[in-house]
Amino acid sequence: MKVLCIEKPGKLELKEFPKPQLQPGQAVIKMEMCGICGSDVTAYRGVNPTMKYPINGLGHEGVGVVVEVGENPEGLKVGDRVALEPYVPCLKCHMCAEERWNNCVDLHVCGVHKDGMMAEYFLHPTRQCFKIPDDMSFIHAALVEPFTIGLHGATRARVKKGEHVVVFGAGVIGLMASFACINYGATPILVDLIQERLDEAKAMGVPYTFNSGKGDVEEYLKEVTGGKLPEAMIDCTGAPAILGKMHDYVCHGGRIALIGWPHDPVMINTVRLMQKEIDVLPSRNSNKKFPEAIRLIHEGKLPVDALTTKTCKLEEVETVIQDMIKNPADYLKVVVEI
Repeated sequence: MKVLCIEKPGKLELKEFPKPQLQPGQAVIKMEMCGICGSDVTAYRGVNPTMKYPINGLGHEGVGVVVEVGENPEGLKVGDRVALEPYVPCLKCHMCAEERWNNCVDLHVCGVHKDGMMAEYFLHPTRQCFKIPDDMSFIHAALVEPFTIGLHGATRARVKKGEHVVVFGAGVIGLMASFACINYGATPILVDLIQERLDEAKAMGVPYTFNSGKGDVEEYLKEVTGGKLPEAMIDCTGAPAILGKMHDYVCHGGRIALIGWPHDPVMINTVRLMQKEIDVLPSRNSNKKFPEAIRLIHEGKLPVDALTTKTCKLEEVETVIQDMIKNPADYLKVVVEI
């Protein structure tokens, strides 16, 4: 079978491997599609701080069909169409005991710490294979995993109906977080430097957008919220310039969820955070969000077609990633056909 391997930064290679053998508690999946995540791009660039090289199989946003499975409590059977949750926990630590599997002390993420999903066949725990409706296309299902990231970030920020939430970063995850807020009854205010992305977000239904290169973010947030500032913030950038001033972007008692990974440690103003008693809540991957994401996408609550820029073949992934690096404003989600 073909597997798209990443040997080191800047080097992808299609290799042949034997088809995986069925193991207890696992299923063999014939992979149909896998999204290219921003973390795949940073892994290729060599600036992903969590990446372990080499990896046999890039990618963690996979969907496919069960072709082999033994007895399992999830009721999976051959022929089931599934979305794969890629965060594999140890099931032994104190976080796993609390069912915070995304925060497992020995978490292994597919395509980051262990073999990934850009492969013709993939072996995966049955407990992390989620059935998708028969009438949901695989290309739509490939957006389930990134949508869970936005949903988890909004949950970490304790987003409530009627609130305003400022979201930094109008890439895929920022859009996912914005639509998570909308589905929770809140009003997102999306901030970015790339006007084309903001225009696309507005066309998709994000109610407020702001170009931080053309004005003062804090003043705009006050204008939208009647002087109060938003109750919550979700950062999807990891940018030091944003994190260093995050205390200015929420009201007293506000909550801030951090989805974006900084490349290096960032200085934050703990004095202002304490003065305003702001909760800062890192948001790592997602937890228990796959069924919710599948349901919302199936109900048409996420503009999946507008979010999907293009599809490509396994053989084209390296060329596409190189172009994504050169022309980031031209891309939202790219889905690989396997």
